[in-house]
Amino acid sequence: MRKCWIVLASLPLWAQQPGPEEMPQQLVWLDRAGKTIAPVGQPQMSMYFPEISPDGRHAAVSARDGETNDRDVWIHDLSRGSKAVLAPAKGNDNFPIWTADGRDIVFTSSRPGNYELFRAPFQTDAPPKMILKLEESQYPRTIVKDTLIFTHATEGKRALMAMPATGGAPKPFLPDAKGWCDGARVSPDGRYVAYVSNGGGPWEVYVTEASNPSKSWKVSRELKQGWAGGGGGVRWRRNGKELFYMMGDAMVSVEVDASGPDFKLKEGKKLFSAPGMKGSFPDEAPWLAKYDVSAEGDRFLFVRAVPK
Repeated sequence: MRKCWIVLASLPLWAQQPGPEEMPQQLVWLDRAGKTIAPVGQPQMSMYFPEISPDGRHAAVSARDGETNDRDVWIHDLSRGSKAVLAPAKGNDNFPIWTADGRDIVFTSSRPGNYELFRAPFQTDAPPKMILKLEESQYPRTIVKDTLIFTHATEGKRALMAMPATGGAPKPFLPDAKGWCDGARVSPDGRYVAYVSNGGGPWEVYVTEASNPSKSWKVSRELKQGWAGGGGGVRWRRNGKELFYMMGDAMVSVEVDASGPDFKLKEGKKLFSAPGMKGSFPDEAPWLAKYDVSAEGDRFLFVRAVPK
């Protein structure tokens, strides 16, 4: 298998496993003050990158319930507390994202050898369909209308690419980008894409026009503003009026106005700190969101170890 370097670390993520003190794990809701509301779903040995469905009823995660180095996409019913596996196969399935209608899930899987892109129906037993196969690894990030934005990964580079969400020829989404670019998330109205890049040095959050990626705005705070700057793991509120991102363990809220012809934003505000709420390897891949947010922006879905 080709090594897929998920993070700047000595071991690739697929070769790492949580320690006994980190297992089992569970999904948990936090409020805007960082207070635990309640655990949801069912515990699993390890969970990564929760994604709430468009209707808010389910969360997709990459999770392991048994064998080491064999993760599948699992769907947790957030109200009933049940869980079910999606299209299981030998290998690692990672980074599930929902289509806008909630009918399908796009994910990456090592079942062909490299990490390739698959699309699977949510509520039928139809087998998943491979929608892209390249020499390097691919990780889905967000869907802009009928366009899938994904990360094209090599051992020394991350680049955001775009292609039809049902399959097709990919092309660069940010053709003039410097450094690594990853963690893309589309705004609810489809006009803007937030992403994370280290092209200027530290990891920073940016927003660009979906139809004109050459135009962008920097969202994350500057270091000189009194508390730490930089950030990653960006998410949108469902009404499109608020962006969230993580700055270490701190959740930052940024009010935005995308109603006019130009994108406007206010200075970010720290909501809370959430140490121990990012699942396994919390300091790795800081550009990716290890949480999700409710449609109303009043609750945050994290992963934590089940309290002993």
